[in-house]
Amino acid sequence: MKKLWILGALGLSMAAQAHDLWVSAPVRLDSGSTLKADLGYSHDFPNVEKIADDRVHIFKPLQLTDKSGKTVDLTNKGENYQYVSKFRLKDGSYWVGAVYKPTFWSQNSEGWKQKTLKDLPGATYCEQAQMFGKAFLQVGSAGVDESVLTRPVGHELELVPLKNPNEVKVGGLLPVKVLYKGKPLAKATVTASSDTLAEMDLAATHDHREPQGFSGKTDKDGVVNVIPLIEGLWKIKAVHQADYADKSVCQEDKSYATLIMPVGTKRAAERHEHHHQH
Repeated sequence: MKKLWILGALGLSMAAQAHDLWVSAPVRLDSGSTLKADLGYSHDFPNVEKIADDRVHIFKPLQLTDKSGKTVDLTNKGENYQYVSKFRLKDGSYWVGAVYKPTFWSQNSEGWKQKTLKDLPGATYCEQAQMFGKAFLQVGSAGVDESVLTRPVGHELELVPLKNPNEVKVGGLLPVKVLYKGKPLAKATVTASSDTLAEMDLAATHDHREPQGFSGKTDKDGVVNVIPLIEGLWKIKAVHQADYADKSVCQEDKSYATLIMPVGTKRAAERHEHHHQH
């Protein structure tokens, strides 16, 4: 019976979080440019869409982290997923980050609500979800600052590349370290998909079964080599699940993290399809 409950909970959990969070940003900008970036939140990667009104409060503004480790918020301008920097960027390496704040999602016979088990009558399952996304940005002609590239920005669950994710070629290796609360996460499953792969089976993608082009587990140091086998815009993903401290409030505590890796020049055709689920 216990196994059945666990499988049921995992199924519900996947239904609760059909959307992924990622950062859509340029790979490189000229010196003195203003950054324009999008907060991606959908199940139709890499296509961004307007965030549902009842979810806008969940997200922090997109954030920019520079070589000093200082993180500043970008400014929302345009649709609620579109952001710009408050100043022109100096030469150097940066991280653009997205954060979906810890949020309770519970399910009853009527669907999913942003409530705990105690707050939603008839609730059978609850998870507290939080999400994080990152993309690496180089400004100007200077070389990549390795200290910025390999330094965590401080997300609770974080994918830290050990070389530049913007320069990986088809069949190459991108070593990635998975950190949870700042510590290496061993035996964590890391998956990756690309826009070009999803395009091959759009029916599966739209049915919340996005095709995966890579799956591997981290070693004792929390490191896994991600191998992209086709060109495209790749989304590397890790998920960490733990028991929620008070089971009368919620059952699971789940964290999701993504890292963007552009490989080659081929990209999927742009799609405009909107499906609002959790």
